[in-house]
Formats: sequence, C-alpha cells, structure tokens
Amino acid sequence: MKIGAKRILLFVLLALMVCCMGIYAVQAQDSNQTVTHILTDSVGREVELPNPVTRVIVANAYNAELIKGVGAIDRVVGIDSYIYADRDCYSMFTEDQVYSSAAGERNYEKIVELNPEVFILTGNGKWEEAEEKLTPFGIKVFVVNAYFTEDFAQNCEMMGQIFGKEKEAQELSDYFMSKLDYVNEQLKDEPKKSVYFEYRNPGITTVPGDYFFNMLEYSHADNLFKDAASRTIDIEAVVAANPDYIVKVSAPNVPFHYTPPTLEDQLAIREEIQTRAGWDEITAVKEDQIFQISGYCSGGASKLVGTFFVAKFLYPDLLPDLHPEQIFKDWQERFQQLGFTPGHTYPVFSLED
Repeated sequence: MKIGAKRILLFVLLALMVCCMGIYAVQAQDSNQTVTHILTDSVGREVELPNPVTRVIVANAYNAELIKGVGAIDRVVGIDSYIYADRDCYSMFTEDQVYSSAAGERNYEKIVELNPEVFILTGNGKWEEAEEKLTPFGIKVFVVNAYFTEDFAQNCEMMGQIFGKEKEAQELSDYFMSKLDYVNEQLKDEPKKSVYFEYRNPGITTVPGDYFFNMLEYSHADNLFKDAASRTIDIEAVVAANPDYIVKVSAPNVPFHYTPPTLEDQLAIREEIQTRAGWDEITAVKEDQIFQISGYCSGGASKLVGTFFVAKFLYPDLLPDLHPEQIFKDWQERFQQLGFTPGHTYPVFSLED
C-alpha cells in the first residue's frame, strides 16, 4: 500500500474513532439524566417530577393510605408523627424516619437528611412553607388532598402517575367508583332520608367544605344541617329538626384505631345520645335508628367506605348488591395489606349484609 493511501486510511480510522467516542459520550450523558414529567397537583400547581418517583416523604394518613393502595409504600422514606403512631398499619417504618414532632412541627433538616425526591402533603399542610424551605435542596413539593371524597378518583390517578403505578391506581379507583355508581343508580329517584350527622363531640356536624360533607352527600342522605353557618350547632336544634336517622362517627374518648371499638364503647356512645335532654322525642332515637361507625373505618378509601355503610343503613332494601363490610374487608386486605378487623360499626354488619 502506498504511503498516501495509508495516511488516508489512518485518517478515516481516527475520524471513525472520534465519532464513536462522541456518540458514546452523548449516550452516557443521556443515560445519567433523570427522566421527568410535569403533573398538576391538588392546588393547581404544575410540578416537574422524576418519572417515576422512587423516594418520597409523606404527610397525612389519607395520603399514606392511597400510596399503600397503589402499591408504592416501599417508596416512602419519611413520615409524619401521626402516621408513625399508627403502628398497626405502618409498622414497616422506624422512628428515625419520622420528620415531625408529636405536635406536628416539621424538622426540615431531618427532611433534607432523609433525601427524598418529593414531599407529598396536603393543601392545609403549609405547603408554601415546605416549598420555600425545600426548593434550595432540589426537593419537590406536591400537594394531594386525599381527605376529600369528591377527589378520590383524581387522587388515585395522581398517585399512579407519581409512582408509575397507573394500572394499580386504576384498579383502586375502579373498585370504589363502580360501587358508588351502583349506589347512585339505585337511589337516583329515591326521596332522601333525613339525617343528623355528628362527628365525635356533641353538636359537631358537617357542612359544605368539611372533610365529611360528601361522605354523607354520596350516601344520598338529607343532611339536616347542610345550610348551617358552621360545623358547630346547638344540640337543641337537633330536637327541633327531628331527624329520622342519626349517624355518629366515634367519640372523643374512643381513638381512631385499626382495632375496633369495644362493645362497651359502642353501648356507651349510644346511651349518651339517647339520654341527652329532650332527645327521647327525636324520631331517630324513638325508633332506634342510630348508626355508629369508627373513625378508622369511615375514613377508608378517602371516606367512601363510610359512604357505603351509611347508604346501606339508610336504604338496605334498595341496595341488595352493596355489601359494605365486604368492601371494608377488601380495603384492609387487598389495598392496605392488613388483616381484617370486623366490628367497626354498631349495629354490626356481616359480610353478606
């Protein structure tokens, strides 16, 4: 081969090597880049998140339940003290993963130390403060208002997108929304039954904007105090309103536990209602149409479990294919990976009811 030809061949080979090295460098650079997408949170913010998220810290038990429900609880590296206190449901977490005090004060240094990609919290959870404190460390803040029943399907979708668990999120949403569709279809032409709803303390009811309002609305109850100025009413007004039914969520001295209230607890709650001054004249009391449900049970699947129990209590003959105790069991076993704990209502429902 002539010297000129050798030089040309050497030049071509060197050029090819440079080209290949360039392509490899670009590929290596691309492989180190995090894939992201933009999601809209519960307060309308567009937030760019890793796709999928692999490390989060979470505030609020309703958010934790949804994360569990889509099968992503293993992505959680930090929790608030309220979630940690529920050892029956969240025993997989250790104390060194808790970033807040018992009073709810956040330790932002601890959050940074836990090294999450995202902090998932609620709209009433000082997200603006969290965003200000955590943005300098590259930690994203994403708001999910999991406690609002009307946002359940949307919240499932958001959790699925955050963790790349779209299929699981759709299954969770479909399970509960199909049952809500059944309730709506069966009761669409039925006159609503009058209900006084009480949350733990005497005179604490539910009004628009309250977390329990749509749990009651979706059960097709006529909430006698839906137009009240606030959640707190005079209990003498209940006597005047004379509800046909009373729905009571727990009591101040009965904790929100995975373990159901004792029969003694339930009977004490009932007796306290029945013996209030003048309440013996209320139709619901005279006819023993009082339904009691624990805070833990009523809040399942963002309070749709509570909706189904109330609907079945009010309209048992019109909802033959709705079995709220079975739904509660499925919620615990299938979506929360827990054992079934019957007895969270009084009267008690069977799986067939």
